[in-house]
Amino acid sequence: MKIQFIATVVGPLGPDVLQSLAKVSRELGAEWLSSKLIMLDGQFAAMMKVSIDDDKEAALRDNLAREFPALGFVYAPVAAVDGPVQQIQVELDCNDRPGLTRDVNDVLANLGVSVSHMESHRVQVTSLGRTLFNACLSVALPPEMDIGTLTSALEAVEPNARVHFRESAFAAHRV
Repeated sequence: MKIQFIATVVGPLGPDVLQSLAKVSRELGAEWLSSKLIMLDGQFAAMMKVSIDDDKEAALRDNLAREFPALGFVYAPVAAVDGPVQQIQVELDCNDRPGLTRDVNDVLANLGVSVSHMESHRVQVTSLGRTLFNACLSVALPPEMDIGTLTSALEAVEPNARVHFRESAFAAHRV
């Protein structure tokens, strides 16, 4: 029987590391159903949704740990989602302040919004004498939530905040 899990890999990205990870996975019959990679200050983090025969999962984990001692591995089960999911792309622009990212995450969590991706940047604007905050998020809204509720909640996080939405091409699908 096939099982699925999420593998997260963190560490320095040397030559052919990703190809080598894929090779070790394939040797045990594992497939990467989807993956994401991010680079930050010379390090990488990759997440892969892996499918493998359940009797080979432990061997895959052991082989990866043995072959790549400089990398860190974390494994998690694939979360089941019931019903249609409305995927929305959100962009938030506002003045920066201490605790802003925490407050944005608290608002989303209190509304039951699931964040699948968040990338934020802080930019010093010397002509304005302040730092601006920009966050781009991919979120899944609960079935009962409307975009107006989310907009109001995010705009309340910081005065003069601007929220922009773009509905994903996969707006209502089963995961």
